[in-house]
Amino acid sequence: MTIDLAPFKNLIKQRCGLILEGLGEEKLATVLAQRLIVTKFGNSAEYYFHLQGNSDEFQELINLLTINETYFFREVEQLHLLTERLVPRLLMQREDNQPLRILSAGCSSGEEPFSLVMALREKYGDDVSSLFSFVGGDIDTLALAKARSGCYNEFSFRGVATEIKARYFDYDGWAYRLKDEIRNRVEFQEMNLFAEEFPAALHGCDIIFFRNVSIYFDTPTRRIIQQNLASLLKENGYLVIGTAETIANDLGVLPLVEEDGLFYFSKGQPSAFVPATAPVFDFSRYVVSKVDVPGQCDMAEHPFVRCSPPVVAPSLPIAEHVASVAASSDPCFSIDEVQQYCREKRYEEAMALIVILLEQNPGDASSLLLKAHIQLNRKEFELAEASARQALQADPWSIDAFVLLGLAAKWRDLVKEAVRWFKQAVYARHECWLARYYLADLYRAGGESDKARREYRGVLQLLSQTTVPDHGIKVLPLAVVHSELRFLCEHQIGKLGDQQRIARRK
Repeated sequence: MTIDLAPFKNLIKQRCGLILEGLGEEKLATVLAQRLIVTKFGNSAEYYFHLQGNSDEFQELINLLTINETYFFREVEQLHLLTERLVPRLLMQREDNQPLRILSAGCSSGEEPFSLVMALREKYGDDVSSLFSFVGGDIDTLALAKARSGCYNEFSFRGVATEIKARYFDYDGWAYRLKDEIRNRVEFQEMNLFAEEFPAALHGCDIIFFRNVSIYFDTPTRRIIQQNLASLLKENGYLVIGTAETIANDLGVLPLVEEDGLFYFSKGQPSAFVPATAPVFDFSRYVVSKVDVPGQCDMAEHPFVRCSPPVVAPSLPIAEHVASVAASSDPCFSIDEVQQYCREKRYEEAMALIVILLEQNPGDASSLLLKAHIQLNRKEFELAEASARQALQADPWSIDAFVLLGLAAKWRDLVKEAVRWFKQAVYARHECWLARYYLADLYRAGGESDKARREYRGVLQLLSQTTVPDHGIKVLPLAVVHSELRFLCEHQIGKLGDQQRIARRK
């Protein structure tokens, strides 16, 4: 049965501001088909009529459509900005003894607001309970229920330092349970960012974190949401948006401020401060350089696509350049400039330009691939997969997309799915030696020695030609050193041979 998605898309945008295109449209079609079966309506028209007047069913639909991609201590450099700059300044300016109110808007399953509590507790100790109050808001009621429970699996701790995990969580053999001293600090509220009115608990905020949420809205909707958030801030409050979104969200609602190489918005006149050189962020207190999830790639053996620690945002002159590009009616930059920013790990600038490109051409495959590349490097695996799949809609034989999807699956320990994507890349282009290398590595890890040797040898054969064949990757800015890759293949073939000889002796 074919479902006319247009009325559902319009209703969702009207009530929530969400834009469902591309992969989002596919997900909507799947969810609607499921709900028609569950609710036993004969057709989509009957269900749509029911949906208009039934808030519970509309909420159920929204719960199934939202993407809950988050983890603890995400973009940790902004947490440093919070603890070392914004909070001390606000505490000095207080004229009463009321606690500073901090809101995580679009908090999903709670990792962000709990990270704020833990980061401030690291600095202020037990005084956190008297100095601050925390609230998390999200439209997804199922995500809020998970947040209130305070129970998380390993995937929520991508890169979190072991000592932090041990200090604030108890492991019961199945899940990590947040200690009550942290869990009880956050109040969770249902929050529709597009609503005309908000619960009283969301008003009077000193700081609002609104990170990695605006990508789901178009520019007019983002402006309305920013106006809503500004109304929840106190006169001298701060709005912190994700590092890859800030410049693209400079929509004239609040003044944009740069401090220590990072950006945020300030309500009213920005507070005076003494500019300082960018601090050396103490990442080791919170995160580790290696992603702490099952099936993690061994970065020593995968030097081509790396998960990097958060990168300090650009200097103000560069930010002004990107902002001027965004404001221009005819932006004069190319995809090559975005690729160069990615090579230099200047992801703030790269993502800002990608947002502009995608607003002009939502289906541009190159922009979507680079967006997925950035998301992959930021360990946002589900978002990277969504962007890469959207790129496949524009180019169904994109080697870049196949490789990205393979890596996103590999880093989540989805071995069969990763193998499928890398094999698809090799099928589409036999000379894709990078995909063959990752295939060999997966086979080796899974104990399939013969297949691993075959693929490693295939890579060596391709790289040993006088002119190394084109691997078919056109967009991703991958820095591959052929000699290094040949060494790794030879090394692994040698190890596999040693293992085989040992097995024969037994």
